Amino acid sequence: MQDNSVRPSRRAVIGTLALGAPWIRSASAQPAQGVSPQLAELYEKAKPEGEVTIWAPGAPSVQWIPAEFAKRFPAVKVTWLGDQQASSRLIAEQRAGRYATDVWTFSLGGTLEVQKRGLLVKQDWRQYGAQDRDIFWDGEAVCNHNYVYAPLYAKAKLGEEQVPRQWDGLLDARWNDKLVSDSFLLPRLGGYLAIDWGLERTEKWIKTLIEQRKLLVTTSPVSNFLKTGERQLAVAESVSGGFLMNKDGLNVGYRIMEMVPATQFVLGQVKQAPHPNAARLLIAWLISPEAKMLYESLAGQADIRANSNSPLAKEIKAAGAKVIYEDVETMNQRAEYYRKLMSIVRGQG
Repeated sequence: MQDNSVRPSRRAVIGTLALGAPWIRSASAQPAQGVSPQLAELYEKAKPEGEVTIWAPGAPSVQWIPAEFAKRFPAVKVTWLGDQQASSRLIAEQRAGRYATDVWTFSLGGTLEVQKRGLLVKQDWRQYGAQDRDIFWDGEAVCNHNYVYAPLYAKAKLGEEQVPRQWDGLLDARWNDKLVSDSFLLPRLGGYLAIDWGLERTEKWIKTLIEQRKLLVTTSPVSNFLKTGERQLAVAESVSGGFLMNKDGLNVGYRIMEMVPATQFVLGQVKQAPHPNAARLLIAWLISPEAKMLYESLAGQADIRANSNSPLAKEIKAAGAKVIYEDVETMNQRAEYYRKLMSIVRGQG
């Protein structure tokens, strides 16, 4: 079961750093600035290739990369594709003998079908700072950032002190007719909680929210309901979702709960990539402390697993919260829980 933990989009979004060929030629002689010797060496190998393409499930996680990457490596242009169906597209193109992408980034669950078909290359990411715990499938994928689940609340309606710190706190009767949830994310959140709670307790929790607290389950953006004041708190949301809502002008806050589900996003070099050296350079930079902090500050997507400098990671640690990570050992179990909980959300359980 593929679980991407992001809202599906209607179309793919393609982006590029819009700079012309003359700029590429003049930049080719420029050395990398302020990077490690390992990255500088990769850059020299990547210069003749001149470009690199990265595919992702959506624009927010990659659209910031071209401009920031160019500050360090001006001779290599980054283009990107944001498409919720990127895995199906990559599989189809590789079958047809078309090799259009260099770097893959997706959730661990969303990467599984690509990895099972042998479409990723094994690399030793340890030499670029990755730890053993951050590497999957013997180097075919390396940890990137996390999709961190957290309730979001409308600051115009609720003060921070009014929002509970435990998931069970949302079962209180005072939340009647005040809660909203995306139908796509609610069973996915439940899949994580069930790893700790067990399926029976999680089913009861979701049923109580829907049947007694009158939780509004919707396929429309939950931001619409928070903005109008019709609902005050979104149950199955994320820190990065709050970042995007605030960027769009909706004043929301997030609450770190006693358990923090965290979907794992990874990076991998695509087999037969047209620009293999540039692919390794981009991945090695994206797992660097510098790029991880840019992920968090520019896209709201933090690496809470491996980057101790992450403000969100520090906040979670200070709260004493238990983090439930997606990994190879738990993702199949969580996917099975998701399938069972989805029937409740759809009104069939």
